[in-house]
Amino acid sequence: MAKRRRPTEQIEHDVLVACRRRCCLCYFLENDRRPRKGQLAHLDQNPSHSDAENLVYLCFDHHDEYDSTTRQAKGLTQREVRTWRDRLVAEFAAQAPTSDVPFAEDVATGVAEKRHSWRHAWRFPMWLTADQPELFAYSAPAADGICAIERIDLPDGRIAISCIQVPGNPGNSITNCAEYVCAQVCERFELDVTRLVWLENYEFFDKSEWKQVAFTIDDKGLPQDPAWTIMTAESWAALSLSPKARLTSTGGGDLRSKLKKHFPWPPSELILGLD
Repeated sequence: MAKRRRPTEQIEHDVLVACRRRCCLCYFLENDRRPRKGQLAHLDQNPSHSDAENLVYLCFDHHDEYDSTTRQAKGLTQREVRTWRDRLVAEFAAQAPTSDVPFAEDVATGVAEKRHSWRHAWRFPMWLTADQPELFAYSAPAADGICAIERIDLPDGRIAISCIQVPGNPGNSITNCAEYVCAQVCERFELDVTRLVWLENYEFFDKSEWKQVAFTIDDKGLPQDPAWTIMTAESWAALSLSPKARLTSTGGGDLRSKLKKHFPWPPSELILGLD
């Protein structure tokens, strides 16, 4: 049995504030919009995975139901609960003024209370968008920049991050500050760096060349010492992914994914419509 790892006080605070102590299943399935007494549940039911993306606040009854095994009735699924959790967070996030977004220590530079534009979400967190990269503003030595980021949850439980250098980036390239971008993506979206597969691509030259970036992790849990390996057909197959020829956009200007998924993707319930 996996050893229980209690979430940090900050993660617990963020999850509770994001949902305002509403149980997402009561909220959407029973139209009960009241705060409920409840607990933090692990979406993958693994108590050792206590990062924010794996936690959901549920009332006692729904927590018991989610953790129970049923023989005949269809039980609550992880994807279903995650979808309602994400929709609830998105609904409350849309109501919150931007001035409420907290500032924290810059994990990449260690400069306390430094306020960067990347601290503010231009859209909803990445787990709410499917098959779609988002622009991401990052802080870097000498000059801050912008790249395109897409999150892909792989079948084996790892998280692939597609990091694309886009035309017009005014700052340092994604290669020259890979560890800074990675640290800020992990901090912004509360991702476990040890579960990441970091993929790097330049859209305006060598469009077809992708590299996987490996990091060492320092004693603070931050990525350091990036090392690049060119992606091959074999390494793509191991991820159940393959690259597309170029980055394109929809008629509305949203970016389309530059990676083809060779597994069921995107789940239809994750396409929420972000207009």
